[in-house]
Amino acid sequence: MTLSSTLELVIHRKGTTRFIAADPTQITLLHRTEEIIDGTKRFNDAVARMPQTFKVIWQGDNGVVREGTPDGGVRRFDFVLVGEYDATVAINDFWKVGEQTFVIRYVYPDNGYEVKAGGVSHGASPTPA
Repeated sequence: MTLSSTLELVIHRKGTTRFIAADPTQITLLHRTEEIIDGTKRFNDAVARMPQTFKVIWQGDNGVVREGTPDGGVRRFDFVLVGEYDATVAINDFWKVGEQTFVIRYVYPDNGYEVKAGGVSHGASPTPA
């Protein structure tokens, strides 16, 4: 790593720290794995990760990606989590707030200065995490 890239990495990491600190959310992700047995997908027991601080970004102006059904069904909310460069997140990790579950569906490639992941939640509103 050259001096300029090391310096750039430090600057980006500080920027990420400040970005998260402006609107932090502490989340304890639950990690679960899935397996397919006889054609049926099954999730294994969830194991709690250490609490971590993220910035939660709701996609769209109010978080709503898909409105509910005409009879008042649930709506889908997409979100992006931004964490420090050493945060631990994996696909299928999740957390709950009340009855609402937030599930990680994808993780962005590692860039060395932040961990970024996206996911979905279904419910009546994007419950504050």
